[in-house]
Amino acid sequence: MLDFLKELDLVKEVPERIEGRIGLERQVRILLQHEHLETVAVYRQGDAERIAIPQEWPALTLSDADWRNRVAEAAGWADLIVLYWGADTPGLDDELQICAAPENRLKTVLVMPSTPTEIYLSQVVKTFPRVVPRTEIPPLIALHPEFTPLIERMKAIQALAPKVRSRKKFPWPPTSGRFAGETRD
Repeated sequence: MLDFLKELDLVKEVPERIEGRIGLERQVRILLQHEHLETVAVYRQGDAERIAIPQEWPALTLSDADWRNRVAEAAGWADLIVLYWGADTPGLDDELQICAAPENRLKTVLVMPSTPTEIYLSQVVKTFPRVVPRTEIPPLIALHPEFTPLIERMKAIQALAPKVRSRKKFPWPPTSGRFAGETRD
């Protein structure tokens, strides 16, 4: 997957710059916490320490040997996955493959440091139907509208009694259709 995207010149080597990813992670977690929705981050042992991240925020730190399987398992339970594509990290290829799995595509919001034109021309939306240019996420006060249907779905599920939740199916909401096209299987 990563090799294919490098061919499209969508992956740029960004040496150890995780500030954007940390900022986005903080923003998503703060805003979801405000909506009384739980979040968890998954890190590899040895990842750079997250600065200014409260210790009480749930996080898993896994060894390299366990990381991929546990992340794939956690992705299966998630209602929203935010994948920040701002630096070519050692786990990016695995993260892309996990999030590109058919069962994870509609719940993944891919945030890219690309322009809308670059995103459209890259055809990345054939794999990831929810793509957001990083520059379109306002700082601190809100998330991009592409997040809204997934957050509303999570709130609706949370509002139901646990017994009702366990027996009901909750379809994935449609995407914005902004970069509409056929998706790859």
